[in-house]
Amino acid sequence: MNLHEQEVIINATTLQNVCSQLYQKVGVAQSDADTIAEMQVLMDLRGVHSHATRAVPGYVRGVISGNINPNPNLQTLEDNPASVLLDGDRGLGHLVGIRAMNIAIEKAKSTSMGVAIVRNSNHFGAASSHAMRALPHDMIGFATTNGLGVNVAVHGARSTSIGNNAFSYAIPAGEEPPIVLDMACGAAAAGRIGTARLYQQKIPMGWALDADGNETDDPTKVAVILPAAGPKGSALAIVMDVLCGPLSGGLMGINKQYQPGDAPMEKRVSAHFFFAINIANFTDVTEFKAEIDRQIRITRQATPRSGFDRVTLPGEIESELTQERLANGIPLHKQPVQEIEKLADELEVKIPWDRQ
Repeated sequence: MNLHEQEVIINATTLQNVCSQLYQKVGVAQSDADTIAEMQVLMDLRGVHSHATRAVPGYVRGVISGNINPNPNLQTLEDNPASVLLDGDRGLGHLVGIRAMNIAIEKAKSTSMGVAIVRNSNHFGAASSHAMRALPHDMIGFATTNGLGVNVAVHGARSTSIGNNAFSYAIPAGEEPPIVLDMACGAAAAGRIGTARLYQQKIPMGWALDADGNETDDPTKVAVILPAAGPKGSALAIVMDVLCGPLSGGLMGINKQYQPGDAPMEKRVSAHFFFAINIANFTDVTEFKAEIDRQIRITRQATPRSGFDRVTLPGEIESELTQERLANGIPLHKQPVQEIEKLADELEVKIPWDRQ
């Protein structure tokens, strides 16, 4: 493990316990707090720090301010054999997403595919943390979200008009790690640009524009995120927006921000879309997993091109990081760790690691 001078190593279980206690201090039930903390630490283990425990203080302070409901009472607005539409009661997005994905999984057990759509929620963290919930059930999981803000330009534009609507697919394998795609529709997630800012690193050209509409490699000057793969990223972001916004009875991201009109608040905040596909209802699960394994192994045998040491599949590096960090601890930047420590002092939660 290469430790950056601005990083500290923290044990995953220790970090999870502290985060759970922070949530419990603001009224989240212990079982729910444990689950949310586990999901966020998992993202630290996988190296997705922008959507992991770094965000805990923001969520907790959102509960304290009253903007986030720590114990949402999800309301079923529409319920059919294969689908459900839920009102998230302005709850913690992780918790709302967990409950919605669990419903999708249950429906898929009897109807082959289950869909859950949620409106009136909050930021739900990494999309993969929800899609992956389908894996233990031998199902393919999918999750996407849209929110209040727009920070990505449509291909060819210099101003923002769509959200960086992330989505994730999780596909079970047999002996190999599952295939887990988790991507923003922009060239990079805003949190990843924030990570570059934190470490005072440059970002690749082509990721973003500054306030004057010029490409920039300075994360402190980012005003607009460019779409991934040009028109393809734009199109994907719009499609994800449709699945979460209008299909839930809500709004597209741009209308939430610029033209909300008289739409009630529950239509103008975060919305999510989940589905689970029950593999056993289509084919033999063992054969399916064996075929995924074969595909993974053949792909790894491809000859790397110049500049690459190896060929990997979506989620493979994250799976390896998880095992290494479970054994040796998680490297975290000192600044977000200090934010957690500050919040812990305020809420009288003991920090069991040495402060830096």
